[in-house]
Amino acid sequence: MSKKEKTENTSKPEEKKNSTKADKKSAKEAADAEKEAKKAAKVKFSLRNKFYIILIPLVGIIIFTMSYYFIREETSLLTNEIVKFAEREIEHLGSQASLSLLPDADILSLIDALRNLENVPSIKYAYIFNAEKEIVQAYSIEKGISEPDKNILSDEITKKAVANTDIEKPLLLQYPDPDDTSGMIYDFSIPVMHPIFKDQRTGTVRLGFSDKIIRDATKKITKTISMIAAAFLIIAIIGAIILARMTIGPVRKLSYGASMIGSGDLDYKIRISTSDELGRLAHEFNEMTEHLKKAKEREVESRVMEEQLELAKEIQEGLNPMGFYEKDGVQIKGFTRAAKGVGGDYFDYIDIDKNRVGALISDVSGKGVPASLVMVMIRTVFVSYISRKDVQCASVVRAINDSLSADFAIDKFATLFFMIYNRATEEIAFSNAGHGPLFCYRSSLDACSITKLDGMPIGIMEDVEYKQAKVKLSKGDIIALYTDGITEMRNKDKEEYGLQRLQQLLMKNSNMKADELIDLIVNDVDSFRGEVPPHDDMTVLILKRD
Repeated sequence: MSKKEKTENTSKPEEKKNSTKADKKSAKEAADAEKEAKKAAKVKFSLRNKFYIILIPLVGIIIFTMSYYFIREETSLLTNEIVKFAEREIEHLGSQASLSLLPDADILSLIDALRNLENVPSIKYAYIFNAEKEIVQAYSIEKGISEPDKNILSDEITKKAVANTDIEKPLLLQYPDPDDTSGMIYDFSIPVMHPIFKDQRTGTVRLGFSDKIIRDATKKITKTISMIAAAFLIIAIIGAIILARMTIGPVRKLSYGASMIGSGDLDYKIRISTSDELGRLAHEFNEMTEHLKKAKEREVESRVMEEQLELAKEIQEGLNPMGFYEKDGVQIKGFTRAAKGVGGDYFDYIDIDKNRVGALISDVSGKGVPASLVMVMIRTVFVSYISRKDVQCASVVRAINDSLSADFAIDKFATLFFMIYNRATEEIAFSNAGHGPLFCYRSSLDACSITKLDGMPIGIMEDVEYKQAKVKLSKGDIIALYTDGITEMRNKDKEEYGLQRLQQLLMKNSNMKADELIDLIVNDVDSFRGEVPPHDDMTVLILKRD
């Protein structure tokens, strides 16, 4: 067996072992998440119990109230019916008595009328009094038509009855039934008037009704309604249980699902198949989980991208010389800061030989990663050409332009300014590729001057001829090269920093070194900007002859 095969055979069990461990770890994490979800979903007083406690007593109260109302209404209706019946009976008996109480009248018709009362079991008694308040005839449910009880004449009810003069409506009095401890007697009485002489009273009729028939009917109605109410209550309880299961079940699934998702399991799906609001809510919940999962993935990707951009920013910043150049009467210092992580501004300075030092500043159109890639390409070409012995400003700018125009597929261009200071001749040679004029502070005049030299931005077309110019540089003179991020920086009032502020800053602080001037310019621009975020990359380069 070869060494390679042995290695593969050895690695396979290790991979399998690691995979098994990972599966066990994943299963353990899932179990822990489910345990936490169940713990979170567990409540001390469930919604179902609250549902039962509220709904069932409420339904019971409604049923009890309705039952009480119906029983009361039925009892009232029955009482009114019996009262009306009793009123009709006593009026009928009174009309019979009005004829029978006349002198020499036949009393047999009155006796027949009293006998008819035997067919009405609710009538307890009947008494007929003459004008002298004597009992003419009497009837009781126990004895039928019998000799009247003389003691009845001293009864308070009798006194009120014979004293009543209202012929329009019978007098109704109530008192406890002596033969039934739970019963009541409804006593009706009406005056008997002469059939011809209407103002002449000939007697009184008194009729007593027992409320037993009312109580019996009320009991029957109560029993019937109670049975119906109990049936409705049972149905309501069953309905409440079914409704609670139909409602609380999905809610518990939603609660459990929320706990699972809250524990970090974004793959969990809530399974509710109903087509009501809860089913819709579960659907929306699952969609929200999908969005959260994608958002989390995007967040991870964004975090990775941010880390990569931060690393790219560090690399890009490392491409610009951060040190302070101070050598043989020349000071050079630059500063750059991207508006969005990485940018397209670039500056550099490098010794060409013992007498010459070259400095460059460039501003790529746009911001971000594409601009930074173009900036790297410019630097690559610049570093390659600057090391040549016969290097000239125009030739370096042309080489950079030709390389970008030939190889650059992205629709971007850049402005560029390149200069070479020669210590032997004390001259600055420079070429401009659409960047702007040479801005210089003249110490002998204590004033700033601008030297213009036109040129096409790089990356637009090949074979462009660039011009080269020279100016004398005296001691104390300062050259300031900058990008739009300096002069066009805006504050909260949309006001630009402008070249005039930069000019005044150089004139007031011309005695400072190049690095001190850089710090002063950057701080002044930031102070002017305030809390407004920068809209463009910010780069400045200072060259001073001391």
